Amino acid sequence: MPSFLKRFLPRPRSRDALLRLFAGYVGQGRVDEIAAQVEPVGERALQLPPRMLCIVFAARSGSTYVGRLLSNTPFFADVNESFQPGQLAAIRARHGLADSRAAAQWMIDNRGTAQAFGYKAGFSVLIAAARIGFLSETLERTQFVRLVRRDRVAQAISLWRAELGGKLHSVVPGEGKAIAPDDYNAERIAFNIAHVARNERWFSEIADRLGKPAPIYAYEDICEDPRGFVTSVCALMDLPVPDNFDPGVDLEIMRNDISAEWAERFRKERPDLA
Repeated sequence: MPSFLKRFLPRPRSRDALLRLFAGYVGQGRVDEIAAQVEPVGERALQLPPRMLCIVFAARSGSTYVGRLLSNTPFFADVNESFQPGQLAAIRARHGLADSRAAAQWMIDNRGTAQAFGYKAGFSVLIAAARIGFLSETLERTQFVRLVRRDRVAQAISLWRAELGGKLHSVVPGEGKAIAPDDYNAERIAFNIAHVARNERWFSEIADRLGKPAPIYAYEDICEDPRGFVTSVCALMDLPVPDNFDPGVDLEIMRNDISAEWAERFRKERPDLA
């Protein structure tokens, strides 16, 4: 079915309808795999704050930075990839919880506040949140936003470096595998550009299918004006921005001279993608 016609289909609202929606993009096999990882789900009722924020993003869009900025407000304690299957399992094990809904409640209680709860999501988080029933229960009160990066070449190189070095974030302990200039791979960078573009297109279609407007914020603009970004998101959720908001975050940029060298080389070799 052409994508422009999908918006006229009934809006998915139930747990099963949301899982079918995601399977239409990533395949039933991946949905089943993630669903199995969050078992047992449980049936406990969730205690929820009145406002939800879901930041949808493709890999290497700056989501860690954005999450830290929002966590510097009094409304969000920790904007994280909550409901990621590995995180649910770790919380269950660490706190001796019976099931994934109990782990989800722990996340809501400890990463949110009485006013709001925010989380970051790619497909694995969206699928897990749908499987445990969180997404269907909170959809009407959720404000979606989309995080993108204008410089897709830099984004694709960042993703390739992470794949090579085994280190996705600067906050992860250790140095990761050393990366050399000769690790340059134009085919992999081009693949990553296409992968990011496809996911961003899918996220846009999903927001339309859900009937949930999702304003787009660019990482580059957020870096230029972090307070403006936080002010805008809080306004979407009818929350004030405190006068003493601190834009400082404990992160370091992982780009280096190798990234710049690869970007210059790729743009010369593949001007069609630059």
